[in-house]
Amino acid sequence: MGDSDPVSESAVAVQEVAKTTRSAIEATRDAGSFLAKYLDGPLVQMSGLLEDTLRYRRGVRLIRLEKRFQEELQANGTKIDVKRLPINFALSVLEEGSLEEDDDLQDLWARLLANVADAGVGVSPRRAYISLIKDLSPLDALVFELIYSVPDVPNGKPIVTYQLPQKAFRADGLDKADILEPSEEIVLSLANLERLGLLSYGPSWGGGEIFKYVNKTVPGRDFMKAIGRRSAI
Repeated sequence: MGDSDPVSESAVAVQEVAKTTRSAIEATRDAGSFLAKYLDGPLVQMSGLLEDTLRYRRGVRLIRLEKRFQEELQANGTKIDVKRLPINFALSVLEEGSLEEDDDLQDLWARLLANVADAGVGVSPRRAYISLIKDLSPLDALVFELIYSVPDVPNGKPIVTYQLPQKAFRADGLDKADILEPSEEIVLSLANLERLGLLSYGPSWGGGEIFKYVNKTVPGRDFMKAIGRRSAI
């Protein structure tokens, strides 16, 4: 077990991101000056309200992020070999995570921090993970996790998508005629995940894209390890 305390590690990181948050609030207040001539009242009144609102909302989200980080870090028990996080990586995750208003997406930031901080998981602090999470919508994240929750089997068939976002499963035992097209919103999510390299699908003979089936990818497996729930790692 390492000498570091998970709570202490996260407390230091939260203190650092608080400084960055203050700078962001000040920049936002200054940027609002162009509205001065359009306002019915002094700009300072608007600035103060905006500053208070941003500070409160971001503070609440940061508290939740820290809580979820500690829960994920300790999910496998109290004996955790905690490794120190590079400050630039930790600050970037905390900044982005504190701005995220969707709980499911914020949980991805918390799990990324926890998985990187736990030496036993073996996840490196790659900045690519930050970019990937930023490019996901809540539906994208749900679809991604459902696809990667399908067990791997030797020589397994591709994963069918027409029942997403309820579930994903392999095409074993299905006739092609039984496999329907996914909905338009699922197609858009699949296209984004393919763009990010997190899954692959086959082209048709005419060069079009076939969204009925998808396969996992090496980058996708790596990303799933980085943001996976503790029980699934």
